[in-house]
Amino acid sequence: MTVRGLKIGLDFHGVINDRPEYFARFTRAAVRKGYEIHVITGGPCELVRQKLEQWGVAYTEIFAILDYYDAHGDVKYFENGEYKIPDKLWDTAKAEYCAVNGINVHIDDSSVYVKWFTTPYCHYDSGGSFCTAVNGTKIDFSASPLTALHQIEKMISTQQFY
Repeated sequence: MTVRGLKIGLDFHGVINDRPEYFARFTRAAVRKGYEIHVITGGPCELVRQKLEQWGVAYTEIFAILDYYDAHGDVKYFENGEYKIPDKLWDTAKAEYCAVNGINVHIDDSSVYVKWFTTPYCHYDSGGSFCTAVNGTKIDFSASPLTALHQIEKMISTQQFY
């Protein structure tokens, strides 16, 4: 099954970097099917891009919260190299990106963001290598990448996320 125009959001920290070899195969399979992979992360973008290329992870776009808000002047930098973005901006950024860009499903290891999402959200559990949608439906990332993609396609085409 192929879902025309499918756009998948993947978190970097806690998802892709949890199993980079698996997600390299998963993303390449998705891109071969004509799907978009949006890596949606805290950032910074250039460091994430370097790792994605090192691991062979295919992607269409990278959205980094830090870079986005830095470009808008909303980041406060400190002398020790740390930075601060207002919590509400940080917590809502991924949800807003997904809504604006028509992402069909976002996979993330943090449950903090889910309350802001209108896009289907699948909470990734690195210990079990699966993610769980709001209604309890699971995507098994211990299965082959094509099997996981088929599960996503089924969930999207039958709207089983809610």
